[in-house]
Amino acid sequence: MSFDLNLATVCNHKIYKESMTLDSDRQSLRVSKPLSSSIVDVYASDNLIPKTDYNVIFDPRSSEVNRTKMIFLKKKWRSVEDFFNIGYITIKGFCPKCVALDVIDDISYDIRGNFLTIRNEPLLLQNLEKFTITELTSNPFQVFVGTNLVKLIGQRVSDPAFITSRVTQEINSTLQVFKSLQTQYQSTGRSVTDGELLNTIDSVKVNFDRNDPTILRADITVRAVSGRSVDFTQLLKVA
Repeated sequence: MSFDLNLATVCNHKIYKESMTLDSDRQSLRVSKPLSSSIVDVYASDNLIPKTDYNVIFDPRSSEVNRTKMIFLKKKWRSVEDFFNIGYITIKGFCPKCVALDVIDDISYDIRGNFLTIRNEPLLLQNLEKFTITELTSNPFQVFVGTNLVKLIGQRVSDPAFITSRVTQEINSTLQVFKSLQTQYQSTGRSVTDGELLNTIDSVKVNFDRNDPTILRADITVRAVSGRSVDFTQLLKVA
């Protein structure tokens, strides 16, 4: 049975050790993103400060309409040499990791520090996304994997029908390559499940976004050998 590292995970919107400068009052620390909770970690020169030594309060500099929070030390900080780092959770719309998408593509771990892996239909979905977003020839060992969609980024949209047709063709082509590679892989005798094997490409629908004519939306539906459908959407900003 094959598997892969689980890359698509729900974002926790956590900022790890953001560098901060202590205000001139020697008590105020203001983070760059809005605080979504009062649970923060404050470090002075990499030493964790006890939570009893500070409070999370509403920033008196913020407006009544859009009130933000800040960290306020209970006593003036004496050392002028210490540097500060803050660990905190921000809100979705300001998260630099997922850019408000709620999902990030990164290696993740369980509570024991082991890599999280996926199999079956979730593995099929992740592989399809990889083949779609990978730039063709970018992998010198597998130059046939990927699409040329990245070359469309920034292009002027003079013929929308041509672009949608080209994107549809690129996606169909790479999915056929993926299916062929799976057949070769299976012929070596290695074990794969029906859930991770691509059976049919049911539909590839490419359209310009109704709200933003510079964004192409590709909705893809495939069917695994297991009989289950797998859907995913790929967005591409052009123009």
